[in-house]
Amino acid sequence: MAEKDSEKDNENMTPEQRIAYLRERGVMVETPEDRRRKEINDIMNEPDEIDGEDYEDLKFVMVPHDDSLPLKEVSVKVPKNRQANPSGDLMLVELKPWFRALSKKVDMGLFQDQATKHFGSSENPGQVSQEALMKVADQGQVESFTLVQPRESNRHTMVNIYLDEVGMLKRLPLNKRAAQFCGKAGFNPPPKFYGDVFLGRMKVKPVLKNIDFKLNIDTAPDAAWLQAATMENLEHQTAMNQITGRNDTQPVGDGENGVAKAEDGYTWTQNDEEIEIVISLKSEDGSSITSTKETKGGGGLKVKFFAKKMNVEFRKKDILSLSFYASVDPDGCTWTLDSDANGVNLVVTCEKNDGVSWPRVTV
Repeated sequence: MAEKDSEKDNENMTPEQRIAYLRERGVMVETPEDRRRKEINDIMNEPDEIDGEDYEDLKFVMVPHDDSLPLKEVSVKVPKNRQANPSGDLMLVELKPWFRALSKKVDMGLFQDQATKHFGSSENPGQVSQEALMKVADQGQVESFTLVQPRESNRHTMVNIYLDEVGMLKRLPLNKRAAQFCGKAGFNPPPKFYGDVFLGRMKVKPVLKNIDFKLNIDTAPDAAWLQAATMENLEHQTAMNQITGRNDTQPVGDGENGVAKAEDGYTWTQNDEEIEIVISLKSEDGSSITSTKETKGGGGLKVKFFAKKMNVEFRKKDILSLSFYASVDPDGCTWTLDSDANGVNLVVTCEKNDGVSWPRVTV
């Protein structure tokens, strides 16, 4: 009887529970994820033959896209005289195997969509063949993003994020912790990163050389480089503006800093966490509604929220339907009525899922 109950429980288990059940009973189980991690770990360990006096460990930190996984310090064997290496930043080479080991392929439909946004209806997207793009993905191309520019105050060192060049086109998950590092370094809004990324450091003077970036010391919220990053980046930008003749001030993004952006039928403002949309309610003859009591008759006011859109119905007529630029949390969306000198307004507030500034409200 007990054996039958055990079999019945086993049938109701999730795959994860079944694996844990078997492992608890001494059964060796290897999942595809286990094999992938083993392959990556093997890749990150340099072969024994390079051990010796001419090599040393270079430390850097992996930031997994999965928030439940901790940051991890990784090291590779590199030549001690690497400042003479003609490739410059060794991380662009050392991390290729990591991103190449990720089996996800490029989504060509997403690539075409992104290319059309950048190039319009021209033939430019078609100039990149699917085979060429897949080759880039298979090679594990590494892109770097500079978090801190080299300045005299930081002894001419820079901190970089290293990422999969086609991570977005592989539809890898967003890496929120990478964006948080950017936010603390003064980037507003911070850029988006997809998949696992790495943090590393380079010295540019007196010679170009990769140097250690250490877990806990350099990843702490009060790390010295992070506290100084905003000012050092500002100093760098000011110096570049003087060279290029550009203005020091940058334009405020649409809807930011409380400056409303007017659209057809509504206005909107935003911050990194939420977006607010204001709709002026009108009567059938086009005149303004002057009292909130007027909104209750004739079918009233209905607002429906979805992950990527919202619909507003007033007196049984659709008065506004928006397809959002990015997803929102429907449970975090609210609406209220507000009156001003011009009449009654519907004020909608939606909580963003991505936590970054939007260039526009709609797709």
